[in-house]
Amino acid sequence: MTIQQIRYVIGVADCGSFNKAAEKLYISQPSLTSSIHDLEDELGFELFKRTSRGTSVTERGKAFLTDAKNLYQSYEELLKKYCSQEVKSFSVSALYYAFARKAFVQLVKDFSGMGYDFSFWEKRAQNVIEDVASGDSDIGLLYLGGRNREELSKKLEAKSLSFTPLTECKPFVYLHKTHPLSKKDEVFPEDLIPYHFVTFDTDDVKAFFSDEAIEKYNLAQPITVTDRATELNLIKNLNGYTFLSGAADNHAREDESEEFYTIPLQIPEAPDSEPFTLGYITKSSSRIGKIANRYISEIKKIL
Repeated sequence: MTIQQIRYVIGVADCGSFNKAAEKLYISQPSLTSSIHDLEDELGFELFKRTSRGTSVTERGKAFLTDAKNLYQSYEELLKKYCSQEVKSFSVSALYYAFARKAFVQLVKDFSGMGYDFSFWEKRAQNVIEDVASGDSDIGLLYLGGRNREELSKKLEAKSLSFTPLTECKPFVYLHKTHPLSKKDEVFPEDLIPYHFVTFDTDDVKAFFSDEAIEKYNLAQPITVTDRATELNLIKNLNGYTFLSGAADNHAREDESEEFYTIPLQIPEAPDSEPFTLGYITKSSSRIGKIANRYISEIKKIL
C-alpha cells in the first residue's frame, strides 16, 4: 500500500467516478483502475462497486476510507511541518514554445495532489525577463541569438539573472498543413513574400533579420496578435505563417493529426550566422529547487 494509492482511493470516493477522478488526478483512467485493483488485491476486499449508474464505496470500503483520510491528513501535516522550506508554488514564463507547454503538463501530472499552485505564462522575451526578476516566475524560457544576443545578455546581467543553455537550434517557419509551402523541405524568405506574416512579438523577427531584409521580404508590417488562438486561426485561414526562433517539433510533418508544420528557414544573407541558443533563466542568487529541476528534465527529454 502506498500514499499514492490512498490518494487515488480518496479521489475516486470524492468524485464518485473513476473517469472524473482520473481527470482530477491527472492520470489515465486505466492506470487509476489498475492501481485501485492492486490495492484491493492486497487488502483482500473490494473498495468500490462499479455499476451502470456510477461508482459507490462498499461497506468495508467506507471503514477503510475513514482511516485512509485520517492517514492522508497526517501525511500532509507531516509534509507541512518538516518540508516547509519547499516552495508550494511553481510558475513558468516562456516564449511561445509547444515543448514548454508539453513539459509543464507532465510536471503538473507528476506533482498533482501535492499542494502546489501552478502557473504558466506565454510572453515576449522582455516580459519573461521581468517575471523572473520580480519573482513572479521561478524560471523563464527564451533564446539568445542573432541581433538580440548582446541586448538580452545585458538585460539579464542588469537584472542579476543567469542564463543556462539547453540546446542550439536554427529558425523555422510555422504554417498550416494546407499552406502552399507546406510540402517544402526548406523555405527561403523570398518564398514567403506573397503570404501574411503573423506574430506575437515583432522583436522576434528583428533578432535574425537585418532592417534591410525586413523591408525586402515584406516583414515590416506583420499582423500582430496577443493570443495563440488568434494566431493559429489567422495562419490557417489566411495562408499565414510565423517564425519559431527555437526548438521545433520536427515530428509534426510526419503526423497527419497535427494541423501545423515546422519547416527550416534558410537565410541567404546570413549563411554563417551563429545558431540560436535556447535556455532557461533564473535568479543568480537563488538555488534551483526540486520542482524546477524536474521541469528542466522534462524539457530535456522532449528536446
